[in-house]
Amino acid sequence: MKILLALLLFSSMALAGQHASKEKEKKPAVIQDGSAAKSYIHKALYEYLEKPSYLAIEVETPFIAKQMAGKNVWLSLVEFSCGVDQMNCVVCATVIIYDPATKQHRFMNPDDFASTVNKEPANKEPTNKGTADGGSI
Repeated sequence: MKILLALLLFSSMALAGQHASKEKEKKPAVIQDGSAAKSYIHKALYEYLEKPSYLAIEVETPFIAKQMAGKNVWLSLVEFSCGVDQMNCVVCATVIIYDPATKQHRFMNPDDFASTVNKEPANKEPTNKGTADGGSI
């Protein structure tokens, strides 16, 4: 269920066109859609989980551009299974946040990611906080 909610969140962000700049829209080669992204995700999870005996990426979204905490980053939601073997594994979900400036990634729980996104101020037009006579409040 959490994966569906997170996918809805990712879809709405993509449809809303939350690209911060032209620079951000150019996807780095290591996370290009297709085999490059799949390989990057698998390797990142494999190392992060300390080389589990069994790791299967069930579903991953393409990396999408987002601005978080004033930084341009790329995000992918990943559902995966890991454990001793296919019969003894758990299904998990994570958000991979790739920072093109540092070429580093980090992982975030989908619930934590959703609450972080909800806390960030929306891009709003500046408002004129003055009085009718031109003075300030």
